[in-house]
Amino acid sequence: MARRHIIVLASCGVLAGCSFGAPVSNFAFPKLPRVTIPDIHLMGVPLYGEKPSVPLTATTPYQLSSAERDVVRSAVTSSFPGTAALSFYPLRSGLTADGRVSVCGMVLTRGADGAADDRLFRGDLVRQPAPGTFSVRQISGANAATIEVYGDCQKQGLA
Repeated sequence: MARRHIIVLASCGVLAGCSFGAPVSNFAFPKLPRVTIPDIHLMGVPLYGEKPSVPLTATTPYQLSSAERDVVRSAVTSSFPGTAALSFYPLRSGLTADGRVSVCGMVLTRGADGAADDRLFRGDLVRQPAPGTFSVRQISGANAATIEVYGDCQKQGLA
């Protein structure tokens, strides 16, 4: 019963920010591309259908070599259709406690029709054998919301 009250209160709070009498809110019309509403946590109570998250820890600064940057770009590129033209923004990377390198970045995709779209991504680079392999964990608009990828990068100190 308490869970229903929490959901009702959260819904009222969201609707209050989008009322007709108020000026246009940033919540109703976000400026981030393909943003979705994140899962709501109220007093630590997960709501229906929410997935448990993997705890992320802060990383220590790490500079990628040119070979490691190429491995990351190649793995991210293979996650998109072959017809998409990709341009990468600078990558941010940090060393985790277990020796892997966490990488966060943004890629500009341009489809065959010329439409451009910025996508955040996050993944892990295993450095051995050199230059290693990169596993893409999240790409905004594909398997995660933009705000979720940004939040996970921020938890690791890479935003």
